[in-house]
Formats: sequence, C-alpha cells, structure tokens
Amino acid sequence: MNIQFDVAIVGGGLVGLATACALSQYALNIAIIDAKIHQHGSLPHGEIGIRASAINGASQRYFSQIGIWDDLCASRRVQEFNEIGVWEKYGQAHLSAHAKDYGYSNLGYIIENNVISHYLYQYAKKCSNIHFYNFEAIDCTFNDDFAFLTLADKTVLQSKLMIGADGAHSWVRRCKNIPVFERDYLHHAVITTVETEYPHQSCARQVFYPNGIIAFLPLWDANKSCLVWSTKPDNAANLTSLCESEFSNQLLALTGDKVGKCQLINPRMVFPLKARFAKQFIKHRLVLIGDAAHTIHPLAGQGVNLGFQDSALLVSTIKQLIDTQKDIGLVNNLKSFEFNRRKDTLVMLTAMRTIQDMFNGDNVLKKTLRTIGMNAINHSSLLKKQLIKYAMHI
Repeated sequence: MNIQFDVAIVGGGLVGLATACALSQYALNIAIIDAKIHQHGSLPHGEIGIRASAINGASQRYFSQIGIWDDLCASRRVQEFNEIGVWEKYGQAHLSAHAKDYGYSNLGYIIENNVISHYLYQYAKKCSNIHFYNFEAIDCTFNDDFAFLTLADKTVLQSKLMIGADGAHSWVRRCKNIPVFERDYLHHAVITTVETEYPHQSCARQVFYPNGIIAFLPLWDANKSCLVWSTKPDNAANLTSLCESEFSNQLLALTGDKVGKCQLINPRMVFPLKARFAKQFIKHRLVLIGDAAHTIHPLAGQGVNLGFQDSALLVSTIKQLIDTQKDIGLVNNLKSFEFNRRKDTLVMLTAMRTIQDMFNGDNVLKKTLRTIGMNAINHSSLLKKQLIKYAMHI
C-alpha cells in the first residue's frame, strides 16, 4: 500500500527543511526523507559548529516568512557583520566596505549551519502536515500522475511532486539520470573554527594569495570565527596533517596583522571544491534544488543563499499553482521556476570562476589587472554599493 503525499522531499538538510517548513503553511501533505534527520534535534549549548554560512537579506527574509527568524535571534548565535575587508597578501589590491556608509544596518549575518538546521527541524516537528521518514530511498519511479519513492524498509511514498534536496552527490539526480556539468576548481576547502587574538569587530575578512583564499566569518563570540581556507589539494592535505601550532603559524604568516594569532577550537575538515550545474532542474514530477542542482566556490559565501532562493521561488511557484488549481508536478507548470533559477545560478557561477581565475597564481599581468580593478571598485562608492546590493539580494 502506498502512502500518499502532495510533496515528497528527499534530503533534510538546510534547503530541504526550509522548503518543507515554508510549504507547511499551505494545505499540503509533506514527507521529508532523510536517514539522518534526527541529528538536527540537539544543539549543544555553547559548542560552536564547524560550518557556518553568510546569510544575505533574501535568506533572512525567507527565515522570517517561515517563522524561525525570531527563534534564531533569541538563540544569541546570530552574528551581524557590518564590514567586509578583502586584500591581497603579496600585492596592492584591496577592498573594504562598511554598512553605515551605504545606509544599511548590516551587510548580512553569519550563522552556524547546525543552528539553522536545528530551528528549522524544531519548527517542522510542530507541523502536523510534515511527516519524517528516517530511511534511505532506494528506488524512484514515475507515471503520468505520481512519483513513487521506495524506502529501505520497503515503504512506498506516492506524491504529486518529488523534490531532490539531497546535496551535491544527489541520489535523486542520479536516479533520474540527469547529467551534470562539472568544473574542478582545483581547490579543496579546509574548514574549522578558530579563536583569534584580535576581536573580529563584526568584520568578514578575506585574503587572496597565489595558492589560495582565506576567509574569516565572524561568529557570535567576539574572538571566534569560522575559517574557510581554500587552497590546492596537496596543500590542503598538508594543512590538515600539521600540528595545531604549525597550522596556526602558517595562518599567522598570511593574516596575522589583521586577526593576530589563531587557536583551533574545532577539528579541521576538508571538502573538494567543484562547480556543478545540473543540465535540468526539472523533469516530470521532479525538481532539483540547492546543491543537488548546483554548487559554487565558497569564496563569496553565496552557495547556501542560492539554495534558499531556489526554495523560496519553488514554494511561491507551488502556491501559485495551487491557487489556480494547476498540477504542481507538470514540467510546463514549472518552467518559469527553472528559467529563473538557472539564470541566477549561471551568473553566480560565472562570477565565481572569473574571480578565482583572476586571483589564481602570481602572473604579473593578472596581478596588475586585479590591483587596478579592485582598487578602482574600492574608490567608487556607486559601484561598491551596486555590488553590495547584489550580494545582499536587496
């Protein structure tokens, strides 16, 4: 016997949970399928998560729409950042901006991923029309009217629309044989949390050097930041094998005058970095969102925001289809969603490739061009404001 739903979401991470919570506000019966969903149930007090995200204005408004923003703020683990500082270690290029110079209260928020997922999960648990299945999906099939998802315990879920929100190595995407365009950034990201000698002062910092990019995302503790160090794979492996003091010394050599000596407060994790772009975001009774549809370099912190924008537009599209009594699973009814999300993602992918290519290596011509270009932007208030507005999604 099949269990019937309107929407079945494979993947209970940030984007999948947000989509379920937003859809719960309408007359829909929703299933979330994730074998590890219950890991979001606990949030150790005072223990900082290893991964954090830069949340822009659009994502913040989406959290408010869902109904979790006040809870996030009440946790005292949301850190506004009101300044950015970008510089080149072995060059003259630099860029800085402060929110007050453009009439903004801040430039965004840094929030640990596990904090966001915890409050989304707590919200979802209170929704009578959201049902959790903590089993792996092992098969999916489709007919004209429904999508069918078979779980490891042989349960079969039937839905009008299946949403793949199951990450960069999406099982749903593979199940439907959707091709993916990939480009290796030839970088791995070393991610951890550090305590810095100098307080971050609500400033997000990023330093470029010939072999990589180092970013400090300020956390809710004045001297703690999420560190994202993207560098060549062999160097990333070396950085994770170093003892803590040697790691800190290498970090100090590249960033010391800005943040001072750093002390590790979390283990180091390594993630290979690839640009991914699914050839199709939609098929009959199927939509891909978040990392299942696309991944980008973390240098601008926009990856998770792209996922939340996918989620928000998909929810809005589904609502419009329900209001006009149209089928939520038909490709023709989802084409506008796909067009808009593919367009925005391609713009961001192109921008990230251009920036990474421009700062990669120590070529004299590139060094001259990036110095001229970045400093020109830094001295143009109008251009800086436009870039900030785009990044904040205002």
